[in-house]
Amino acid sequence: MARTKLKRLTKVHYLPNVFSLKHPDLKEAITHYFNANKLFTIEIGCGHGDYSLVLAQQFPDRNFIGLDVKGARIYQGAAKALKLSLNNVAFIIAKAEKLNEIFQQKSVEEIYIPFPDPHFRRANQNRRLISQYFLNVYKQLLTNSGLIHFKTDNQLLYDYAIKAITDFGCTILFSTEHLYENSEVTISANVMTSFEKHYVKQGRKIMYICFKF
Repeated sequence: MARTKLKRLTKVHYLPNVFSLKHPDLKEAITHYFNANKLFTIEIGCGHGDYSLVLAQQFPDRNFIGLDVKGARIYQGAAKALKLSLNNVAFIIAKAEKLNEIFQQKSVEEIYIPFPDPHFRRANQNRRLISQYFLNVYKQLLTNSGLIHFKTDNQLLYDYAIKAITDFGCTILFSTEHLYENSEVTISANVMTSFEKHYVKQGRKIMYICFKF
C-alpha cells in the first residue's frame, strides 16, 4: 500500500490536469488549460474528486476544480478524468488556506465542502473550513449569486456550521440533519463521495447545508 501511494505521489505531478502552487504562474496555467473564460466550481478537500468528476459529466459547459493537499488521492480522480476525456475538470494540490493565491475575486460560482476535518480541538477550530476566516475568503471568491454546499456526518460540526454561517450574516437556503430522508434535495447534493457511501452503510446521518452571502 505504501509503495502504491508513493508511485501515485510521483506520477500525479506528470498528469496534464493536475497543478500545484509550485507552478511558476498557476493562475495562467489554469486559464490556459481550460481555454475558456468561465467561472469555476471548486471542491475543497476533494479527495478522489467524486463531486468534481460527477458534476463535470453532468455540466460539460462548466469548469470544475478539485483541491486537496494529498496528491495520492488526487491522482485517482485526475487519472479517471483523463480516462473519461473530461476536459472541463482539473485538480490542484494545495491547502484551502491558499485559495486566494489561486483564484481571482468573483471568479467562483459554487463551492462544495464535502466532509471536512472537524478539528475537534478548540485550538484548531479556526482551521475548520466553515470558520469565520474561511467564510471571509469564500465571500471574496464567489460571485454575488454564488452558492456553498456543505456536508458532514458530525453533529457538533453541523451545529457549529449553522452558527458560524448565521453569525456571518449568510442566508441559509436549505439545511437538513438527515439528507437521504429528505425528498427536497437537489441532484448535486445527492452526489456521494466514496467515504460517504461507507458512512451511509454504517447508518450515519448525513447533514447538509446550502447557503449564500
